Amino acid sequence: MKNGSKICCKFRNVKNKKLILRFAALVAFLVIAWFAVKYFGISQILHPAMIKEKVLAFGMFAPLVYMVFYSAAAVLFIPGAPLTIAGGALFGPVFGTLYTVIGATVGAALAFLLARFFGRGFVGALEGENWKKLGEYDKKIEENGLGIVLFLRFAPLFPFNGLNFALGLTKITFKDYFFGTLFGVIPGTFAYVYLGDSLASLNLIQITFAIVLLAVLSAGAGKLTKKKMVK
Repeated sequence: MKNGSKICCKFRNVKNKKLILRFAALVAFLVIAWFAVKYFGISQILHPAMIKEKVLAFGMFAPLVYMVFYSAAAVLFIPGAPLTIAGGALFGPVFGTLYTVIGATVGAALAFLLARFFGRGFVGALEGENWKKLGEYDKKIEENGLGIVLFLRFAPLFPFNGLNFALGLTKITFKDYFFGTLFGVIPGTFAYVYLGDSLASLNLIQITFAIVLLAVLSAGAGKLTKKKMVK
């Protein structure tokens, strides 16, 4: 109870009511988005085959619709794996990877900017007034921003959508975040897109290769994570 009361006091020490209201709005948005995805079972509804059918209905605008939908998914906590696999089935390994990386990066940037606008001021006030240690960690993240984002994207410690908002609350620059995301998601995106393309063609050799590629990436991510944690 004592720890809880201390934390409450620290939050009350944030003097700017606008910062508190902005942060509350951000938290409300995240809770509603997460609840909507869970309540309506969106992750169960979004099958790659269904996504492919719906997107193809837009004809020549299919790539644009796919990228816009992927960007929205990154903001609204909609799982990206079915979309990425569908991208491979729709556009093949090359263009599927290109469109997915663009959609994911734009969506990640939007989520980051939302968190930066609505939540960064509040977190910064806490660092300045109460949690000095948190401020020290934040400074280190700012100084090593590009490397940290590249690492987190390649060897994800947290879900992609959650990380978008979490990093927006830090001091990391938008430039480091954007380019770290852009290049960091390419290996994993290609693996899932290639799997989608292989499943669409029902090529057993390609499917096997795609699964092996995902396994290698996962193992590599695990080793990177372990090394980072040890350091």
